[in-house]
Amino acid sequence: MGTMQKKNLHEPAVAGVPQLLDDLNKLIDDQETADVVFLLGREEERIYAHRLILMARCKSFQVTTSNSKVGGNMQICRIPGSTVLPPSPGTSTLIRLPHIRPDDFRQFITYVYTAKIILQDSKVFQIMIIANDLGLNDLKIACEDHVIATMSVDNACCFLTNALEIQEKVGGKCTDSFVDRCIAFIGENASECTKTSGFLKLSKEAIVKIISSDFLCLEEENVFRAVLEWSKHQAGVTQPLLHWNEEERQRVCNFLSPIIHHVRILLIDSQVFAEEIEPTGAVPMELVLERYRFAALQSNKMPGMPMIPSNSSESDKRLQPRLSLNLFPGSTILRNDKMHLQGTLNNWYGKPKQTWRLIYRGSTHFFTAASFHRLCDGIAPLFVIVLGARGEISGGFTDVAFTKTNRKGGYIHGERCFLFALHSQQASFQVAKFDVVKKPYSICYYKDCGPIFGAGADLLIANNCNVNTDSYSNLPHSYDGPIQTTLFEDYNFKVQEYEVFTLG
Repeated sequence: MGTMQKKNLHEPAVAGVPQLLDDLNKLIDDQETADVVFLLGREEERIYAHRLILMARCKSFQVTTSNSKVGGNMQICRIPGSTVLPPSPGTSTLIRLPHIRPDDFRQFITYVYTAKIILQDSKVFQIMIIANDLGLNDLKIACEDHVIATMSVDNACCFLTNALEIQEKVGGKCTDSFVDRCIAFIGENASECTKTSGFLKLSKEAIVKIISSDFLCLEEENVFRAVLEWSKHQAGVTQPLLHWNEEERQRVCNFLSPIIHHVRILLIDSQVFAEEIEPTGAVPMELVLERYRFAALQSNKMPGMPMIPSNSSESDKRLQPRLSLNLFPGSTILRNDKMHLQGTLNNWYGKPKQTWRLIYRGSTHFFTAASFHRLCDGIAPLFVIVLGARGEISGGFTDVAFTKTNRKGGYIHGERCFLFALHSQQASFQVAKFDVVKKPYSICYYKDCGPIFGAGADLLIANNCNVNTDSYSNLPHSYDGPIQTTLFEDYNFKVQEYEVFTLG
């Protein structure tokens, strides 16, 4: 087989591809042979192209005869925001694209002719819009994949800046979902993202979108601190608050004052407010007085009363606590509208606000038992979080490690193990915790399976659990729970995803 593959690589049809691409590359922006001229940007910089190649590659140039006439003239393409100037005999067709930068379009044309492009974070959305408007779908998909695959703490703010920059431009609506995706990513990783240079360079619009989000995983005083650092950077002030002169204070306030209303100041500790926020001078006096009245009301409340009146919190977003901190960073199961479930898990073991570290993800490590044991054996404590085929979220916790044992059946004694259900359609329970009652059988080590909890088994995740239904849940045996209960909607189930976390 290897010899045949080598032979195929030297067949003329394959060997000629590099030469074909080289020949096509020579046609790019070739003035002598071109019959289409693009006029880019306000300066109308010219880029030359060939209609036949554009017709073969771009849907916007595949205009049918029935709809190709506009005002008596033949229309060769349909591109949003463009103006097509009909050619005189023997001349090229001129296409004005005033909203597209020449450098971006030159990258696009190179891809049209050669299918080669190097995507850059700072330009990927511009290329996406051009691909969308000219109907080159494979390039649009490549841009989308680039954003999804490469988004990180370091570039998320850069992506957001560029997506917002072109959102309102012609064709820019194709980036709407990516604006939401960027804000969600920044929110989930707020403590890291707010410390990047990209955050400090965000526009006012971007900052408002981020700090208005209910999914911003920061304590409210840290939301203010992040906004203050952004304002100082925008104002060119490097000194701490105590060392500002009046002119520096005014410059910072020019940036801070318009967005301070989006910080939920009423939720911030009184000492932090008095020492860090009020001295900036950015908070209007009426809001300062309201903050102190609210603090007085809370200090005089009767024991057992809620911290925030329920009728007020419904109408005043400033009284609505944001989502809790991202306690399980990297989780694709407990995110967005499921992120509040992180706090539920965290409250069942350990200390408040402790964070957990991802050490295994089924989809990343091919759902094999071997990869689970290679990455997770010998480590404790562990949370195993499982997403079922019908969207159920359940799993188990162990305070002892999975490891080889000489004990019959491979069972391992644990003291604080439990199983849990976090999201289910079953009427019997939605969120539930099932403690171990037969501690000698808390977990089981078996090299050909993933994690096993209890004899029975109360929960077993099989090898290749994403493509079979060998996983099962059979409560109660070693764990507490209603009679004949399964953590998933079926006794045997297929797994969409599962993740394993240990303490960070």
